Amino acid sequence: MGNSGNNTPDLSAKGEHVIAHEDGWAVQGESASQPTKVFDNKDEAVTRAKEIAQNKGGSVIIHKQDGTIQENISYDS
Repeated sequence: MGNSGNNTPDLSAKGEHVIAHEDGWAVQGESASQPTKVFDNKDEAVTRAKEIAQNKGGSVIIHKQDGTIQENISYDS
């Protein structure tokens, strides 16, 4: 399972995903059908995803532009 080269990020990993979006960069939960919020740049999206993950005790999965995973940060308590 995972990314099969179609630039669609694999959102199966539990946590808040930072993904490329047509309007910038989005934060989207693993089970959400729509982004929580879309940001103009990746840094803003990562900052918001970290805030959410810290509050929930989850992870931040940061994706590259091509949809592959760049980094996984865990805030599990």
